[in-house]
Amino acid sequence: MGDMQTEAIINTLLSAARFLKKPIQDVATQSLKDAYQTTRGYLQKKFGAGSEATAALDLATDKPESEARKAVLIEETASAELEADAELDCLIKRLAALLPVRAGAVRQNVHIGGRGNHVLVAGRDIVTTAKHVQRSAITPDERHIPVEQRKKIGVVMTGLAERLADEDGKPNFAAVHRMLQHRFNVASYLLIRREKHEAVLAFLRQQCAVNRSRLYRRNPIAYQNDFFRSIHARREKLGWDKPQLHQFALEKLGLKKPITSLKALGPIQLKSLAEFMQRQVASMTR
Repeated sequence: MGDMQTEAIINTLLSAARFLKKPIQDVATQSLKDAYQTTRGYLQKKFGAGSEATAALDLATDKPESEARKAVLIEETASAELEADAELDCLIKRLAALLPVRAGAVRQNVHIGGRGNHVLVAGRDIVTTAKHVQRSAITPDERHIPVEQRKKIGVVMTGLAERLADEDGKPNFAAVHRMLQHRFNVASYLLIRREKHEAVLAFLRQQCAVNRSRLYRRNPIAYQNDFFRSIHARREKLGWDKPQLHQFALEKLGLKKPITSLKALGPIQLKSLAEFMQRQVASMTR
């Protein structure tokens, strides 16, 4: 992609985010605001909704002055090959060109020796974009939750982020990350110890249940589907097939006629059935 490396790309984006969050953002040109939103939106689409990279992007741009969040973003995007994306190259260079010299990033072709070395001037800081860049990053190792378990956790995190969404309806990953950081006393959920994997899942599922009512107000269909998942997960723990579940629902809910699908139940009935199932699972494990 030209001469920009991943860290320089992220530095430019976060420089723009910092600038636009300050009081002087009111005098920022609309072109700069549009360029920032376009670049951020492009990255969100590239990473995919609900991905760990998108969550890290949201966290970093929400608090662009945080070195820890920037480190997580760099870590999560390492495999995305941002430097090989020609369209992103154009977006970042346009964004850098629109940033004021003192507040943002202006790319200069300054020769510093070696091959393929350029620098990016971000405010008063000079960041080399040579291929060998030293940085202090949050790097999980074998002591921390491994990738395959992080994927499972990510699914539940997305569900909770959707429940905690603001009025704009966008999943609030930042709030979920803060919950995990506070609950497990870590700078990043990536640094939670691997033996706490089940504890993390249990905590997130508990928070999903606590915030389920918020999902109902925003998206009744998603609210209903959430109960379906919960009920069937407990059915599997009990070793039941679907006919056994439907018979259980008939008896516990006092239905007038048998059902062949949970879709025949309303929200209140689904909530009651989920609670009955939870009790059934608890009694089995005593």
